[in-house]
Amino acid sequence: MKKILFSLFVGAAMIASGQTQFQQESVGFLTFTKGKISQLAEAMPDDKYSWAPSEGVRNFGAVIGHAISANYFIGSKMGVAIPAGINPMTIEKELTTKEELMEALDKSHEFVVAAINGIEESEMGDKVEMPFPGDFTKMSLVNIVVNHSSEHLGQMIAYARSNDVAPPWSGGGE
Repeated sequence: MKKILFSLFVGAAMIASGQTQFQQESVGFLTFTKGKISQLAEAMPDDKYSWAPSEGVRNFGAVIGHAISANYFIGSKMGVAIPAGINPMTIEKELTTKEELMEALDKSHEFVVAAINGIEESEMGDKVEMPFPGDFTKMSLVNIVVNHSSEHLGQMIAYARSNDVAPPWSGGGE
């Protein structure tokens, strides 16, 4: 009986909030990954934000800037206007300090989460034009932003470990 009541309560809450299970889970995954990115960004020394594994490759700070840009760009493709003064095409070059990047990461995360949550269930299958080939729907954009965030978390882990910085959640080991 408790399980039935709990299920009814959760279902009612989802309907009341307008979020589908897909949106809730996607936001959960995205928030989890953003938390890891934030922890790793905090752990990386300020002087290592300009470190890159080789010439012509994004440095650590630029990877964070790229993730921020993607949150705004993909969120805008979901139908939400990018706030005034933010240009996703220039964020990587404009934001260089740890403090700037951390603040912008939080704001971009709030933006993309609001964009995800703002999609009506009936709009999930709506086609969206993207600058790369393929057919995309609003639902696929949600998957793209979640995967993109995870991809760059992995890149940041490699960069951090190359600089003898262990991810804080790893306990300093493997």
